[in-house]
Amino acid sequence: MAEAKPTLKPVLQKPPGYRDPAVPLPAGTRPPPRRQPLPPSFRQPGKPLPRRHRSRRSCCCRFCCWVSAAALLAAAILAVAAGLAYLWFQPRLPAFRLESFNATHVRVASKSDGTFLDAATAVGILVANPNRRIVLEYGDIEARVTVADSDGDVDVGTAAIPGFEQGKRNRTVVRFATAAKGVAVDEVTGTRIRAGFKSKEVRLAVDVKTRLGLRVGGKNTWKMPIRVGCGPVSLKQGVSGETLPQCRFYLLRWISLH
Repeated sequence: MAEAKPTLKPVLQKPPGYRDPAVPLPAGTRPPPRRQPLPPSFRQPGKPLPRRHRSRRSCCCRFCCWVSAAALLAAAILAVAAGLAYLWFQPRLPAFRLESFNATHVRVASKSDGTFLDAATAVGILVANPNRRIVLEYGDIEARVTVADSDGDVDVGTAAIPGFEQGKRNRTVVRFATAAKGVAVDEVTGTRIRAGFKSKEVRLAVDVKTRLGLRVGGKNTWKMPIRVGCGPVSLKQGVSGETLPQCRFYLLRWISLH
């Protein structure tokens, strides 16, 4: 009797790229890349698209852009309004000029303890408001008169003047007097000042400090400090009646405008 031969099972060939799941991955091997999503044209009809979460950064950027645009618009509106207001009111600075200037009393006395000066002056300053729609308001005024000497200015008196209001297109003369007594000077300076007063060649200067504000349409603005410097001019110019030079105007008491 013949023996039965055992049946051999055919060996299946493994496809290319096959990996046995029981065999661990070698060290340093990267996992396969994720599958890329299909474009919209390959999606099944009726299947909703996956939701995307909005980034907080994009929201902040949009808000910042909106705020910047609003600020620029507000600045543009204010600039246009300021330009229109300037064209309508056409603000101009006031003008100051010495109207009169005289020394009513001068005395230089030499004593054992030094040389001393007594002097009294009378001053008039013309103040002009050239504005047609703006009223000017001046605070309390402090005026100082000095003698311009080659060895340094000599103070010959101060005056306190109450503030006042100046109407539109108005010209006002502010008058005041100063007096100084017992001002110590050296003998050479005293002799020079005495001779200058006799010949009326002595040169004097006036310095005025105050605060200036505007009233526009019934509204008052903040008063800013100003300073007005007049001279020095000779005493002969002050009493001769000739036109005296215009005074210098300083905004915030040190910015020269004219």
